[in-house]
Amino acid sequence: PAGRRAAKPLSEASVAQILKVSKDLPEEDYENLLQYLQAKGQPWRSCFDLPHPNGALVLPPVVLYSRHFKIGDWTFSRFKSRKKNSRIQYKDPQDITTFCTGHIREIWQIPLHNHLQTFFLVERHKPLPFGAIVKTPYYSLPLFKTSVVAAEASNQFDIIEPHHILTHLTSYFRPPGTFGITIPSLVICWALNCGRRA
Repeated sequence: PAGRRAAKPLSEASVAQILKVSKDLPEEDYENLLQYLQAKGQPWRSCFDLPHPNGALVLPPVVLYSRHFKIGDWTFSRFKSRKKNSRIQYKDPQDITTFCTGHIREIWQIPLHNHLQTFFLVERHKPLPFGAIVKTPYYSLPLFKTSVVAAEASNQFDIIEPHHILTHLTSYFRPPGTFGITIPSLVICWALNCGRRA
């Protein structure tokens, strides 16, 4: 079958218009995005690292903030917009053989190399201590594709791209005492994938 067509490059005027209506990225997020791109081997340079040599690739400090992003038939959303569509299983960007779970905090779009590129800021789920995990019925049932994580925020973030996302998660809040676990927890299930994305 024919391959997927690449998007047409944006014109200079289109890039300028996108940047004009974009909004500032917080400095910490900007530095993390810059480090993510540099780790991929792309020679982007901080806009704050003056003076810039001729021909330098300078990462803009602004992005388009999106509430939703569609991949195939699936819609993914930031947590503030639609919690149900924000919880995902995804490939660890530093080791794509490792799968992680979390929820999308922000969706950014930015013109790079004359193409509009999309990035997701994802907060990882906070794992339970091993002693608590083994109390759950899912620990010994891997075919259920289900686990339990802490309900509280982890404050650990990844920047990922659409190709890292595997599937939505279903999740169920559980109060303290469930499965003998003393803190609020979330039961998460990634069986929705059904082999659609790998």
